[in-house]
Amino acid sequence: MADGGSPDLVASFFTLTGAGFGEPPRHSFAERCESAAAAGFAGIGLHIEDLARTREAGTSSGEMRAVLRGCGLRLVEIEFVGGWALSDPGADPARAASSGASDSAGLPDPLRRTLADVEDVAVALGGRHVSAGEFRGGAEWMLDPDAASSRLRAIADRFAGRELLVAVEAFPWSAIPDVDCAVDLLRRAAAPNAGLMIDVWHFYNGGAKLDVLNGLPGAGVAAVQLNDGPLVDGNFLKHARAQRKLPGDGELDVVGLIRAVQATGYSGPYCVEVNTPEFRALPVDEAARRAADAATAVLSAAEG
Repeated sequence: MADGGSPDLVASFFTLTGAGFGEPPRHSFAERCESAAAAGFAGIGLHIEDLARTREAGTSSGEMRAVLRGCGLRLVEIEFVGGWALSDPGADPARAASSGASDSAGLPDPLRRTLADVEDVAVALGGRHVSAGEFRGGAEWMLDPDAASSRLRAIADRFAGRELLVAVEAFPWSAIPDVDCAVDLLRRAAAPNAGLMIDVWHFYNGGAKLDVLNGLPGAGVAAVQLNDGPLVDGNFLKHARAQRKLPGDGELDVVGLIRAVQATGYSGPYCVEVNTPEFRALPVDEAARRAADAATAVLSAAEG
């Protein structure tokens, strides 16, 4: 908790990159940290690809730790573990079945490499939670809940040794399209360190209602990403990457969702994940200030 009992704010990775999803950051690790600290954030997020990218640019892990320490920040959020919920539709059936094994050694090679990259970040810089989900979807993909939840349990068990929470996020365009589906996988996995990632935009655009948060399994609400935007009825991926606005700047009931999350016992931290074309064009210090101010405003309103 921040001074005065207010919850810690975290600048999610994409919020301060000044770049679109899948693009390299315009702003360096040090610039993002300095701007986040000046705006009042307690922590930041990092995508697993950015650790290697920052090292290759000449900044060592030790220097990154020194930047965090000098700014009074901690690494909170590690992004992103995908590719675990679905089996390759063209895979050999026996191999696809074995990929649902609860032992992480039985997971597909690309997924095991991703898990190793997450651990690399955690060893180098720390971390509280890892976001996990599935970008893929469509008619050619069939979600097997038992296999997916088995792989989720394997991931959670592996990260438990690093004291990391696994925060499962539903994306409306994907094979995990809504919070109900994510909760079902969490219930089947029964991992005490795995819970829900509540991203405001994805929550409402996936059709979720607040009562879905009652009686959550595992770690319950594991993490929250604050943002806002319109309710849309199609082209979810396009809108998610262009219209996730600052909390309070859209038509979604951000305050109501915060209150529902708090009713589950969740007290923070609150990440801010915003990335519209207009927002990412801002100077990094202004982007950080606007993100922190907007998050503070909706959290204060939720207390009213």
